[in-house]
Amino acid sequence: MLKFLNMLLGSGKQQGQSRDDDAVKRKYEYFKSLLIKNNRSLEILTELEHLLFENKPFTLDHVLALSEDLISLVYDLAEDLNALSGGKYPGLFDATERLGVTVLKDLVHRKRIKKGELLLPMRALSAELADEVGGKAANLGEVGNRAGLPTPRGFAVSAYACQHFLKTTGLSERIERRMKRIDVKDTEKLMEICEEIQAMIMAAPLPEELSRGMARLMEELAELFGPEVRVSVRSSATCEDSEATFAGQHSTVLNVSAQNVDRAWKEVVASTFSPRAVYYRRSMGYSDDDVVMAVLCVTMIDARASGVMYTCDPNGPGGPRREGDDDILISAAWGLGVSVVDGSASTDFYAVRRKDSALVRHDVAKKIHRLRLRTEDGIREEAVPEAERETPCLDEAKIRQLAAYGVRLEEHYGQPLDIEWAQDQSGRLFILQARPLGIGHGAADECSLTPEAEPLHGREVALRGGDMAAPGSAAGPAYILTTDHNLPAVPQGAILVARQTSPTYVPVMDRIRGIITEVGSVTGHMASVAREFGVPTLVGLDNATLAIEQGEDITLDATSRIVYRGIVPELIRDKPCVNLMKGSPVYKAAQEALKRMAPLTLTDPKADNFSPEGCRSLHDVIRFAHEMGMREMFNLGDEMEDTEGAVRLRAGLPLNILVVDLGGGLTPTAPKKVVELEHIKSAPFQGLLHGMTDPGVRWLGGVGVSLTGFATIMAESIMSDPNADGSLGGPSYAVVSDHYLNFNTRLGYHFAVVDSYCGPSINDNYIVFSFKGGAADIARRSRRAKLIAQILKRLAFKTEIKGDMVRGEIKKYSQTDLKQKLDMVGRLLGAVRLLDMLLSDDGQIGWYVDEFFKGNYAFERHGDEPQPPPQQDSLV
Repeated sequence: MLKFLNMLLGSGKQQGQSRDDDAVKRKYEYFKSLLIKNNRSLEILTELEHLLFENKPFTLDHVLALSEDLISLVYDLAEDLNALSGGKYPGLFDATERLGVTVLKDLVHRKRIKKGELLLPMRALSAELADEVGGKAANLGEVGNRAGLPTPRGFAVSAYACQHFLKTTGLSERIERRMKRIDVKDTEKLMEICEEIQAMIMAAPLPEELSRGMARLMEELAELFGPEVRVSVRSSATCEDSEATFAGQHSTVLNVSAQNVDRAWKEVVASTFSPRAVYYRRSMGYSDDDVVMAVLCVTMIDARASGVMYTCDPNGPGGPRREGDDDILISAAWGLGVSVVDGSASTDFYAVRRKDSALVRHDVAKKIHRLRLRTEDGIREEAVPEAERETPCLDEAKIRQLAAYGVRLEEHYGQPLDIEWAQDQSGRLFILQARPLGIGHGAADECSLTPEAEPLHGREVALRGGDMAAPGSAAGPAYILTTDHNLPAVPQGAILVARQTSPTYVPVMDRIRGIITEVGSVTGHMASVAREFGVPTLVGLDNATLAIEQGEDITLDATSRIVYRGIVPELIRDKPCVNLMKGSPVYKAAQEALKRMAPLTLTDPKADNFSPEGCRSLHDVIRFAHEMGMREMFNLGDEMEDTEGAVRLRAGLPLNILVVDLGGGLTPTAPKKVVELEHIKSAPFQGLLHGMTDPGVRWLGGVGVSLTGFATIMAESIMSDPNADGSLGGPSYAVVSDHYLNFNTRLGYHFAVVDSYCGPSINDNYIVFSFKGGAADIARRSRRAKLIAQILKRLAFKTEIKGDMVRGEIKKYSQTDLKQKLDMVGRLLGAVRLLDMLLSDDGQIGWYVDEFFKGNYAFERHGDEPQPPPQQDSLV
């Protein structure tokens, strides 16, 4: 529209009326600016909505930057409209400022660590102190001080201490600058920046008061346990061990002497910025401000055996427990438990029935190596004596005692738990950690399926066995991972096959479809993360890296514990898009801000609330500015009959179409107030109207597929009106000339623009079509956009799609062919107007596309014709 209007309005002539050249040009410049900013504002709105809909990580800084851009654009829109109208709408500035301030308040609110103690002894800790000392330290204090179970002694270094360290050393600003450059999908760059930040932290000096405080508390431990006391320095970041487990994402430094506690503390703080930790928190919706590192220092247990306990099966259904789902699951290994949680060693596995403490599963692994304390700092690996390699780590009495601890803690917390434990050399059991047990996305659906007792007939089995760490099935090329340094090379859509499980795989979770490991436990850190990310995972599958070739297509059925050669289509199920960030601090902040930006309530220009004061969102301001901008530019009045620069079109359509003729768009004999179809001379408008008025296009009433539930109420409120003309939405504007059309229409909660030049010269001819909005949720609106895009592609349009916004463009067709394309676009406008209400699944799209090209624009079903998949009642 802008290119064409530049040519026509540059002369200062409009509708045959002589105007002052400078005044007309100035007015048009404001109008042109308004249109550009209107379009860009809607693009930003779409991008913001799409962030919350797609299953991709985003940062609060990104949302804030987009929101600031949007507010600035909307304020400029208000300026352009007031310049265009001579200052008629000053209230639009107030509305924009009011809404903009609210949006920014939602987004700039940052988690602040209140000033408090730098260090707290274990005896002072409880669950209520999670904001100060993190979930791990707070929960261990709760276990020992309130639940009354044995735990190590020690102290916590608070989150405030970490914040104080980063600020006093100037690291906060330096880290923030570098973190803004991180794209977590660029694994190589992510690793590079994270290594740089970690080096900065390790090189910085500790504040004197913090160093002195840790030394004093280590002296107190030395008085209790002797001068050679050693501690485990463990991460306990804020938000860790909460809704998101952060399992294995931060560091633990074991067997640390008093003189090395300072360095170990910095190492744990630096792990906040490890590649896997940054990727994890960005994926799960936590900002850098949400995750501040508190640290837990507890006395080392010289472990005879260690492991992990789940108080229920995390892959069981989310509803009422069934037989077997409430078993207590225990993994155990000789020595320190590091090899259990990181998946580097084979483990014994026990299942204890809750109701009678019966041992229902007793799998003893061959344990070749174990981890023990060194005399100096650190740990060492040693060979397990031959006689103990296939000996159970725990006897039945200790298994039942441990299970009883698990039940007691689950009752105390009121939820299933993931518990780390250790047994010292004298046989005493200690609880080292207790946190909420993460239940995987879609676990209930997967596990409600009956596992295949036998492999599928006719399919070649590569491997069977192992343990399901995360349910589901997936197919793709195998990628054999030989070292963590190869992580950046893992291709999109691969099944990762590795020797052992490892939390370091987190940065590639968005690229892989499944995981297979030879060694690992269903209770390990990587298993927890795989369940959170919904990645099917099979662990403990012997010889996987040898039996599977690099790059060969395989199908992993983790639920049935089978790996097939080749792609097995019947096992590949489309999973619903799960947004890992949903419910996180970043997601909630963006969601609240979007409530002030995206909803459209000003849909009827004749309504009393269609005013600056009636704007309830930035989208309302955009809508108001666009409507009033069109009126001011073309001298349109509030009522149809009160128009100086436009005429009304009567076409038998339920649309209020106002036609602005820039020259040659109407016949010379056309009436001055109301014109009929025969008065339209504009070639592109003729083509569009021919399609819009096709007898098969149903503009009023329902479409062929019946609506139910809430959808019925919503749809009928939009589509049911007995009037033949002017019942849907506000005015639709058609700016025309003999070969040009800009058609702008709003139908309820969505709008469409058709911009076209259709003349005798093929090189000049084009159509640009854009569509956005709807009354349904963003998922359904986005499906309708996909449907429109598929129809446009079949019509040879080049398409772009983002969220519920779709844009199609086609160029260099003859006038006859282009009019035929416009005819189909006209039919499309009427056919898709309610489909956002109906599209509950992506699988339905193809049926509607096919029916459209059969001429079934009302999508009616006849006889034995194929029908779309069933629809759901809910729109949310």
